[in-house]
Amino acid sequence: MIKKHICTILLAAFAAFYCLHNSSCANTHGSPTGGPKDTIPPVIVATVPDSNATMVSTDTKSSITITFNEYIQLKDANRNILLSPPQKKRVKTRLRGKSLIVSFEEPLDSNRTYTLYFGSALADNNEGNVLQDYAYSFSTGKTLDSLLYSGTVLDYSSLLPLEGVTVALYLNPKDSSVMTQLPDAITRSDKWGYFCFRNLKGCRYTLYAFKDENNNNLYDPGVEDVGFLDSAIIPTIVMDSTRTQLARYSPEDTLNCMARPIESSIYLFREKNGTQYIREYKRTSNKGAYIKFGAMDAVIDSFSVTGIRNDQIIKQFNQLNDSLSFWINDPRKLPDTLTLGIKYMKTDSLGNLAPATEELKLIAPKEKKETEIETNEKRKGPDKKKQREDLLEFKLEADPKLIEQTGYIFTFNEPLVECNSDSIIFTMSTPRKVVTDEQFKFEQDSANVNRYYLRPVTEFKTGNEYSLLIPRATFRDINGFTNDTIENKVTLPTDDRLSTLNLDVTNVDGRYIVELVNETRDKVFRQFIIKRDSLLHFPYLDAGRYSIRITQDKNNNGLLDPGIVLKRVQPEMVRLYKMAGNSVVLEIGEKMDLEQEVDIAGLFKDKEEESVEIAGENENETVEEK
Repeated sequence: MIKKHICTILLAAFAAFYCLHNSSCANTHGSPTGGPKDTIPPVIVATVPDSNATMVSTDTKSSITITFNEYIQLKDANRNILLSPPQKKRVKTRLRGKSLIVSFEEPLDSNRTYTLYFGSALADNNEGNVLQDYAYSFSTGKTLDSLLYSGTVLDYSSLLPLEGVTVALYLNPKDSSVMTQLPDAITRSDKWGYFCFRNLKGCRYTLYAFKDENNNNLYDPGVEDVGFLDSAIIPTIVMDSTRTQLARYSPEDTLNCMARPIESSIYLFREKNGTQYIREYKRTSNKGAYIKFGAMDAVIDSFSVTGIRNDQIIKQFNQLNDSLSFWINDPRKLPDTLTLGIKYMKTDSLGNLAPATEELKLIAPKEKKETEIETNEKRKGPDKKKQREDLLEFKLEADPKLIEQTGYIFTFNEPLVECNSDSIIFTMSTPRKVVTDEQFKFEQDSANVNRYYLRPVTEFKTGNEYSLLIPRATFRDINGFTNDTIENKVTLPTDDRLSTLNLDVTNVDGRYIVELVNETRDKVFRQFIIKRDSLLHFPYLDAGRYSIRITQDKNNNGLLDPGIVLKRVQPEMVRLYKMAGNSVVLEIGEKMDLEQEVDIAGLFKDKEEESVEIAGENENETVEEK
């Protein structure tokens, strides 16, 4: 019995010793459990050849070895690792122990300086801490080029910085170099839109930037965004350890990232396709259809539908003249297939516009089967009335914060053939419940045949309730459909926490679009188009952060037009109103009545460069309540 206990104790002791020994020997590459988390990126301990080495072999058998103090991993190497100047074939990478080996698939040029940018490709193996923006340079000649050039890449509409954009330099460019020729130097923008070329010559370069979606180091027109500088650049700043342009900062280090000097800003835009053809057409209903063209400003010589008189066709181009919608005003039900003949100016094989005639077959969309209609009605529930088949539905917009500028907005799916606007009852009720009939104007939008506006003859008054009653059959469209009775009530805001902004815009020398937008510039709260000095009113503003975006509308089309690369035409200019301290974010609190002055000529003069302002990341000026 005693022997049995002794054996059990010895076996347990041996097992414990075995487990302890193995746990201490295992995971020799892993981090120990417990203790503070590793937040330090890998450290480079050696490079072969040395960084900034000269007379490096041009042979494809040569390679670069970078050794770290710990095991690393590569993150999206094909996208992050960039050789400048680039080759047709991308560099190859492999890991061996704690070293990264970079090899070349084709010979290097002789007597040339190269830079390898690693972006965010290098990270430690355990915690994924990134060695951000490491760059390694070498020369196949006797000297190393030593100049730098820095700048930012911005979206031409929002003026927000763009990350991951390829920025390229060309020494002897042709008009189409960015589309056909590998650059003489290349780099990419970081989270802040910032880029910095290293090891440049003191020569004249032409600078382009493009969103290289297919990673081929060439710009593909029509499918990639692009931007360029009007004039050539000549780098003059010598690289040395004191240059903040060359410092490696964490992308989260806002102050240092924002403080880096820039020499120019590039505005990225998407070019419009220049090849004219019919790229799409469709019949949207029994009476309606559309044609989409490959390029804007389509020119149509003749347009006819078999069996339909020309005066029965309602046509409407969009603002860019690259899409034509049309409807047939005929009370009869039209055939399932319509034949459309169109003669227009089409791009020929030589790239020139020439007359072309095409015949299009327009097939009506399939009507819902009776069983499908019944199923949809059942889903609505027993309490829902069955919708009549000839019901005219439309969208009615009445935003309390915008109605005093826009009025009521009516949007129909297809054109009206009858509008009894005199039957509409429009009344106003004061806070004391005094109700009066209000006169109004009901007008069609000059640019959209399916949109109408209703506005009172007198101004809307804050705090009053406005009631709109639209009787049945007030409207009838080309299908013969009529509306049901609709009632809408709206009260202009009276919340005393809301604020007001007044802009005194001076020195207006053309047509401009002035918009109040949110700080990320993807939402427009209110827009004005001005041609002369104006006092603009922005009421009913919630507390928040805003920007004032101003667009130079040179061709008076109400749109922000992109540029043309081959013709060296820049996009129309957009600028953000800046306050003291160059802040473009306007901080508005509650119960404020604000006034700002905007000097348009000063804002746009000489295409002055925009400083990078990141929504939510910059130091804002506090606006005093007036």
